[in-house]
Amino acid sequence: MGQPLLRTGGIFKRIHDELAGNTVAFDDFDPAAFDPQLIGYAQQVWAERVRTEFRSIQVLTRFTTEILGAGDPLEVYAGAADAIMDEIRHTALCAGMLQALGAEAQLPNPVEEQENPEFLALPMAQRALGTAISMLAISETLSTGFIDDLRQRCGQPQVHAVLATTLADEDTHHEYGWSYVENSMQRFEPDTLPFWRKVVEVTLEPHLQSAQRALADVPLHRRHLDAWPEPELAELGILSAQREALIFERTYQRAVAPRLQALGLL
Repeated sequence: MGQPLLRTGGIFKRIHDELAGNTVAFDDFDPAAFDPQLIGYAQQVWAERVRTEFRSIQVLTRFTTEILGAGDPLEVYAGAADAIMDEIRHTALCAGMLQALGAEAQLPNPVEEQENPEFLALPMAQRALGTAISMLAISETLSTGFIDDLRQRCGQPQVHAVLATTLADEDTHHEYGWSYVENSMQRFEPDTLPFWRKVVEVTLEPHLQSAQRALADVPLHRRHLDAWPEPELAELGILSAQREALIFERTYQRAVAPRLQALGLL
C-alpha cells in the first residue's frame, strides 16, 4: 500500500496554483450519474495515472540533471524545466479527477525512483539521450495517442478538460524529445547505434507484450477501433485493454516507428 499524495497550503499552494494550478470544476462532477462498476474501474485507472504522472516528474527532474551534467546548450534547459511543471500539473489533474470519482491518490510504492546502477554509472550525455529516447520521444508520443483518442470522444466536461489540458502539454513534450534525440545522437559515434536500439527495444517491449495479450483472443475481423466504440468508458476517460492495444498499434505505426526509422533506431 502506497502512502497518500499529500497536499498543503500557504505559500506552497500559492506558488503551485500560479505555476501548475488548474481551473477544472471537479465539484461539478457527479459520480452517481455513472454505473458504480464503471466508477470502480475508473478509480483504478486514474489512480494508476496519478502514480505514472508522479514518476514522470521524477524522470524529467533526473533528465534535467543529465542535460545540465552533459553541458547541453542553454536553450535546452528551459524545455526540460517546463516539462517538469507540466507533469506536476498532470499529477494534480489526475489526483483531482480521482478525488471527484470518490477515491484518494496514492504515491508509487516505493516512492523513490529506483534506477539500474549500470544506467546511473553512464556518462551524463549518454544518460540524457537514453532518457530522451525512452521517455520524451517514445513514451510521450504513445501517451499523446491514447489521450487524443479519449479527448475526441469524451463529452463529460470535467474529464474532457483534464484530457485536453494534458494533451496540449504532451504534444510539446514529444516534439521536444524527438528534436533532442536527433541533435544529441550527432555527438556519438555510429558504433553506439546498437546501444540506442537496445534502449528502444526495452522501452517498447512492455507495450508490445501488453498489446499482444489484449488482442490474443480478438478475431481479425474485430481488430479495428470501430469494433470497440466504448462511449460509456470514454465519458470517464478510460479505455478497454483491447482499444488501448489498437491505439498503441496505430500510434506506433504512424508516429513512432517512422521517426525511429529515420533516426536509424529501428
